[in-house]
Amino acid sequence: SAASDVYKRQVLMYKKIILIQVDSILLYPPTMALIYELDNACCDIVVLTTVVNDQLKGVLPKSVNVHKIGKDYIYNRPLLAKLENLFLVRKNIWDYIDECYDEDTLLWVMSNITVKHMGMKLLNYRYNLHLFELVERVSYIGKHTFGLDLAKLAYAAHKVIVCEYNRAQITQAWFKLKELPLVISNKPMPNDFKRNSEITQSELTKKIIEKLKDKKIILYQGVVDAERPIEPIAKAVESLDDSFVFMVMTGSKCDQLKLYKKTIVLPYITAPYHLEVTSHAFVGILIYTPVYNIFTSPLNSIYCAPNKIYEFSQFGIPMIGNNIPGLKYTIDYHKMGICVDKLDIESFGYAIKDIVDNFNTYSKNALDFNESDDKSKIIRQAIKK
Repeated sequence: SAASDVYKRQVLMYKKIILIQVDSILLYPPTMALIYELDNACCDIVVLTTVVNDQLKGVLPKSVNVHKIGKDYIYNRPLLAKLENLFLVRKNIWDYIDECYDEDTLLWVMSNITVKHMGMKLLNYRYNLHLFELVERVSYIGKHTFGLDLAKLAYAAHKVIVCEYNRAQITQAWFKLKELPLVISNKPMPNDFKRNSEITQSELTKKIIEKLKDKKIILYQGVVDAERPIEPIAKAVESLDDSFVFMVMTGSKCDQLKLYKKTIVLPYITAPYHLEVTSHAFVGILIYTPVYNIFTSPLNSIYCAPNKIYEFSQFGIPMIGNNIPGLKYTIDYHKMGICVDKLDIESFGYAIKDIVDNFNTYSKNALDFNESDDKSKIIRQAIKK
């Protein structure tokens, strides 16, 4: 009731949320979904981000105020320019917060990158710490140079938030937290896209999809790198009959895939319109292998929580993943596809043929999985006083 909503706003929940994200929100469907949910919870939302354009404003609810902080975030910017921009962004963030912050304000800090730009001053405020990745420390330069006390920041947070149950357990153990972090899934915001939607953002892509209307599209969408080795899929599709094609939509450079006649590489379409392409897939591909770099733990890969699971399941698209906990206990557990033990031609070929034989069962289970996820209740816990 209206009276109940007023009561929740006045007594139970923080009225004003200042959400801060360094980097383009359009690259993070979970952030867009979170803003949508907070708007539904009747919060007054201000978004501070480094990339602001008409496309972003067109996707977010009209009631959300968006403010640009610093220059556009560029990952591989030269070190001196990166440090200069870090201090500019930090000043912009805190100038705004210090002017608007009051007893009904809750900061919502998105990602370890944003934490790095805000610094330890966070300890003087109420904030939710929303970690996209499994990271044990946040450094400014390299792996072992000076950085932030992430454990202290996590311990002092109003709520720590992650996207997967195992990540919550690991994060609690790493930072010795008193309570288990909240798990808010990476399910994207609701949308009106249907199966076999019209392609509206790219004439080239539209023509290619039309030519492939009688084909079974094995689809991979996302980054192509060492963590996501998709070339075995291309090899497997080459060995199948001509009713199959492998489609890769990515912003990554992947010249090696040009060797395969049945593989089509398309430029990435910005969310949420990439879902128009997703809607045409017969099978969705999700592959993650451990990587060892300076930014994240190798556990980050095996306890993955890709938003692609929800994007494929929205359309009832069966999935093929590899045998890691993050995929086995979603794809396999809910019987909406297959997780292969080996990343080879034979394993992927078998998985594709099995999905052909059992498509309707996998498809229904994927739809059921998608509908069962309701994060509204958890988000309300995160903004409760």
